[in-house]
Amino acid sequence: MKVCKEENCKNSQFGGGYCKYHQYRRMMRGGDKYVSKAQQRAFKTLSPQKHTKVPKQSKKRLKEDKTYKQVKDELREELIAEGKWNCFFCDKPMKGERGFHHTKGRDGTNFTDRKYLKPAHNQCHVWDYHQAEVEELLKQPWYPGFLERLKGLDESLWRKELKKQEKSVKMNPRIEFDEELF
Repeated sequence: MKVCKEENCKNSQFGGGYCKYHQYRRMMRGGDKYVSKAQQRAFKTLSPQKHTKVPKQSKKRLKEDKTYKQVKDELREELIAEGKWNCFFCDKPMKGERGFHHTKGRDGTNFTDRKYLKPAHNQCHVWDYHQAEVEELLKQPWYPGFLERLKGLDESLWRKELKKQEKSVKMNPRIEFDEELF
């Protein structure tokens, strides 16, 4: 059995000639393998081939984001002018918020498709809808109105939402939902 390189240590070797404890200590502050958080961040942003910073977004994505921002701003101004600047989920006025929900997803042309880009409060959109379980969604007072607005927008999206409910009920029979929707 090989013994740890560290002085006065009788533990067996683990890696690099050190025992588990001393190998771990090498990674801690003051150790020969210690890397600070700032150095770790710097290493992550460097390209291994050229040792240059990797751009945070591709040129194509930057162009798409610019177009997306323009579409959002134009849509926001139109909806405010028409008096329709309401949350797609709870149907309450948006006030100063600028969030949008991509009803058909964020891929391809759906990313900037004005028909499927709907205003939404951050609370309703992220926390009450995307982060919630179906059981919690069904308890939301705005959910039936949301389903009606979704059906009016695109019936396939409405059916997809109902299938999500049906699947959840099969997995958790305690959930009750309105069968008249089917």
